[in-house]
Amino acid sequence: MTTPTRLIGFLTASVILLPALQPSLIAQTGATETIVGEEKAIGNGKVRTWLKVDAKTREPRVLGVTLTEAGLSGLPQDGEQAQPGSVKLRLMDGGPNHTFEYELKFPPEAEETAFNHMGFNWNPEGHGPKGIFTKAHFDVHFYMATPEYRHHIHVDLQDADPTHLKTSNLEPPSEFLPPDYQLAPNTAEPRMGSHYADVTSDQLKPGNFANIFLIGAHGGSILFWEPMITREYLLSKPKSTSKLKLPESYPVSGYYPTAYSVVYDSNRREFDISLDGLTFRLSSYPKNVYGVEPCIDSRVAQIISKYNKVPDNPATRNCVSLLQKAISAK
Repeated sequence: MTTPTRLIGFLTASVILLPALQPSLIAQTGATETIVGEEKAIGNGKVRTWLKVDAKTREPRVLGVTLTEAGLSGLPQDGEQAQPGSVKLRLMDGGPNHTFEYELKFPPEAEETAFNHMGFNWNPEGHGPKGIFTKAHFDVHFYMATPEYRHHIHVDLQDADPTHLKTSNLEPPSEFLPPDYQLAPNTAEPRMGSHYADVTSDQLKPGNFANIFLIGAHGGSILFWEPMITREYLLSKPKSTSKLKLPESYPVSGYYPTAYSVVYDSNRREFDISLDGLTFRLSSYPKNVYGVEPCIDSRVAQIISKYNKVPDNPATRNCVSLLQKAISAK
């Protein structure tokens, strides 16, 4: 919760910024710069994170992960050990299979996005629901929570204490989920939480799964946004961009995607999996839960200060009016 002292400090700083707080669109030059994050070995190849920023303003544009083509071979099989730099986890969907998790940091410049780190999972035998996601595939988790929080998510169907499973299946408010997204049964997993899928998607029909977008939650909070892609689909060398169904509200202020892409680059022989069209969104949780206006938010203050402008969308345009009223009332 924002304390009165922090609020006064924020408003005082805003007095200086207000002449520049005209709600105009931050200039998009079209030119971007790619900032590379962490890289790890996977199979016979590599996987790395990255962020594209506007070359002029440094505003986040695209957040992604790249898998080299060689990474599609030499991957561990279900009965094998994890590669160095990864962990092997038992899946809790009722089957005997495992997932191999490669945890990766985003570059520090990605801190203004809503996402904290990457969990790139290889599932050699797929996972439940049975008959739907049982093809070999990759889970590309763009996590919003910290690794420390995520590592304490414990789900074990054999555990006599069902508390963790109940916590994982605790659903977030519906406005934080995109339209048509519902909890998928038996998808509470360790270090992940539970998964929500678009129930209108053809990808949920038996035998159709190739490329789908999921949302994850734990303890009633949104935890990740996730493209889920089969190895078979990547071998087709796709060049796909899809618009996302978007929620009405957002749990934390920051840059969120409006689309996602899965693109093979034949020159580099690499696959880019990315969250595209990053757009600044205001948090709705503080206003709903704590009675604090979402404009009075440390990330909002940081972004306003950095760009000396308010990104042009209806929610942030309201910040200008709020700040002006607050300062006038002093």
